[in-house]
Amino acid sequence: MTPPKHIAYVLAHPEAWRLFALLDQGRIDRYEQVRKALGMHPQAFLRLVDQLSGFDLVWFRGNRAAPRPRGGPVPIHVELSPRGRAMLEILHTMDRAVGKRREELGVKTGGLITAPA
Repeated sequence: MTPPKHIAYVLAHPEAWRLFALLDQGRIDRYEQVRKALGMHPQAFLRLVDQLSGFDLVWFRGNRAAPRPRGGPVPIHVELSPRGRAMLEILHTMDRAVGKRREELGVKTGGLITAPA
């Protein structure tokens, strides 16, 4: 699958923001655990990480040393690339600016970058 022509995809999809925030916390990085923490359908999650990896914002790493059943699959870890970390900083900056504007207007809502509990 080829990535969209513009990085606006990332800015327009809250699940991408949530994925960045979750990976930044560093508590969960296994592919399936990340998908479940985000509450996404497997195909939707695959499309999301495929798009993000097409922009070099997330990387995948196999862990051959991890214990697994004989002949079982190698655990796959998802991590932010250096570009992904830079994008996360941009998203945090945008979130702070939007939050400040909301306060000025008296609107009370949660932040855009909210990692699942």
